[in-house]
Amino acid sequence: MCELVVYTVRGGGREKVMEGVVRLVPHDGKVLLEGIFGDSLDVEGKLSEVNIISQEANIVAVG
Repeated sequence: MCELVVYTVRGGGREKVMEGVVRLVPHDGKVLLEGIFGDSLDVEGKLSEVNIISQEANIVAVG
């Protein structure tokens, strides 16, 4: 299984938000992240990239 590490991107930097993400659902200016163990997190921003090879996803922070 491919789990992702999700980062928020702001300015020129990236900040790790969550590891073990298996589902990303964009909605209403946010992205719902769901983890392999059933945990979830709603992150404000726009999904900008998912890279399966590096197992990473980026969300551009709003504001």
